[in-house]
Amino acid sequence: FALSKLCIAIFVLNWELNFGKNHYYIKQFLTAVAIRSLIVFFPAAGPALNPMLGTTWAIFSTGKLPDDPAHYFVYWGGPCLGAVVAALVYAIYAGETFMGKKLPVGPIKKKKTPEPKASEQKKTAAKKKKN
Repeated sequence: FALSKLCIAIFVLNWELNFGKNHYYIKQFLTAVAIRSLIVFFPAAGPALNPMLGTTWAIFSTGKLPDDPAHYFVYWGGPCLGAVVAALVYAIYAGETFMGKKLPVGPIKKKKTPEPKASEQKKTAAKKKKN
């Protein structure tokens, strides 16, 4: 659950919001705030945000790979499932394809109509003057 929230935050910060000239710095700061917030609000997740870190902690604490299948389900299966759920939510929001398939729902996001190019605007203005 925590990883799906992190993925959604990353999708929104990287592809939806534009902070202008300092976009990179603001995006990095807000991503760090999102990660820190998830650690504070979901302390049980701990290294679950990074499956390799969770397994490494288990190896260093016991000296061997974890024997319990629950470890792999929680630290590997959970984050992978969370990432897939976050990608699905974003695909529904943006009206994109999901794993190559068009979804029957969405988009929630309003599509912007493209602005006419300057050359097309000049042609239209010239036609109006002639009439």
